[in-house]
Amino acid sequence: MIGTLIIGGGAAGLYASSLLPDAVILERNGCCGRKLLLTGGGRCNYTHRGSARELIPHYHGSLPFIRKVLFQHQSDDIIRRFRVLGIEPVDENGKIFPRGGDAEDILRALEAHQPETVKGKAESIIRDGDAFIVRTENSELRCRRIILAAGGNAYPHTGSDGSGCRLASSLGHTITPLRPALAALSISPSLSAAEGITVPMTLRKGRRSVSDTAVITRRGISGPAAENFSYLLSGREEITISFCSPDFRAMRAESGAMLVKNALPVPPRLASALLGDTAEKKTANISKSEEQEAFRKLSEGRFMASPIAASAMSSAGGVSTDEIDSGTMESKLVPGLYFAGDIIDVDADCGGYSLTWAFATAWIAASHISGAHPSRL
Repeated sequence: MIGTLIIGGGAAGLYASSLLPDAVILERNGCCGRKLLLTGGGRCNYTHRGSARELIPHYHGSLPFIRKVLFQHQSDDIIRRFRVLGIEPVDENGKIFPRGGDAEDILRALEAHQPETVKGKAESIIRDGDAFIVRTENSELRCRRIILAAGGNAYPHTGSDGSGCRLASSLGHTITPLRPALAALSISPSLSAAEGITVPMTLRKGRRSVSDTAVITRRGISGPAAENFSYLLSGREEITISFCSPDFRAMRAESGAMLVKNALPVPPRLASALLGDTAEKKTANISKSEEQEAFRKLSEGRFMASPIAASAMSSAGGVSTDEIDSGTMESKLVPGLYFAGDIIDVDADCGGYSLTWAFATAWIAASHISGAHPSRL
């Protein structure tokens, strides 16, 4: 009989197992942490410096639930825990990386304290009295407790394909439909003529907006602005993008002989992609209607946008937080079943916030299961 079976050897599962000596990880891949190795461009931005109060605005979902989780295991606690595991932090504008600059260091540190791994994919979970029976494609595992840390459906090739949510659903849990988060956006009309340019912009959908830098790509936009906005889109929807709000009267007075594309406070290639022929005219020679149309495209351009699922680093949706005890991560419906990480219906901005969530929820589940005082973990 296994004490605690952790389904999923990603960030949350590995963090929990490092705290539970009797835990066994059930991992479908040949090795654990495949998605973890992709984070932070391979450098693993494993948390973001700041108090829970400062970090809360970077999360999306049930605010009371998020608040309760983040106050229990804060970024300083995560940094301290990784120091115990041999990882020294480097702070880059609040983003915390391992000093060696390699995600492999984080994975090795966690795996060094990982008790046991069983290879296989959980096909079903059956409650059997006070225990669980987990069936894989070729075996059965009997355990007292389960931490379901199988992720959402970002990067399916790493194992996060939504199967964890299907298991939770089979046990009676409500699942908010999964959708891409922290994803690049496909947009039309195309701005591919400005491919490679990085610019600040504000993206809006209704009353919600995100302001940050973005990179113009062949398909649309990527970078922080796109990634932090993507969770707002359920599919292909109309959004507005603001690049700048030019003062054409001042431009005519100061640089009337210049071409519009060279007088605007955006890169000329982007101005040409947005304004077409108007960008090639002298500022003093554009008509009132051309000026108004240029202002609209620059300050509130309308685009059809959708997340590029294949690029998503996380997912929104998952197991309803109404059915999880925020103080323990235990299911309110199925005693002995716990949740950690991206499988929960909470998502976050880029910058180390998603891993902070994974580690915080894993720590809460592990501390409750172990019965240890939090300071001992």
